[in-house]
Amino acid sequence: MDRVSAWYIGLTGRERVLVSVAGGLMALIVLVYGIILPVGTALDEAAVRHRLATERAGRIAAQIETLKSAPRVKAAALAGPIEQVAGASAQEAGFIVQSNQRRGQDAAVIVIPTARPQAALAWIDGLPAQGLAVEQLTMTPAPDGSVSVNLTVRRSGS
Repeated sequence: MDRVSAWYIGLTGRERVLVSVAGGLMALIVLVYGIILPVGTALDEAAVRHRLATERAGRIAAQIETLKSAPRVKAAALAGPIEQVAGASAQEAGFIVQSNQRRGQDAAVIVIPTARPQAALAWIDGLPAQGLAVEQLTMTPAPDGSVSVNLTVRRSGS
């Protein structure tokens, strides 16, 4: 630092003014392009992500209200073992079933690795019409917008 001070003091008055102006311009450029613009861009992107998440949450809440207000469908009798009925139903809906395991007499666990959330919820909503009741549901979101579904179903009325 002493060497820089000595160098600056050794400059003529005109050179000091020019060096000071250049230093001020450099500081201004670093401030604008190194701090203000990146922070502003980050804030704008965060606002867009927040708006999208809020809209998505609103759509999900509206779908949940629609599902709650839908009339109850009388359960149908199962036409076979529960794991076969549930697996066939998932495949008919277009899902690839990773795992389909029977749990006792009246339950089965189905794992679907990837599905569109709307399609998965529509399929789950139609299960009571096939004589199946959802006992436990875990939907895990993926970064690409799909979900993985882990579903435990049982016979309706059991």
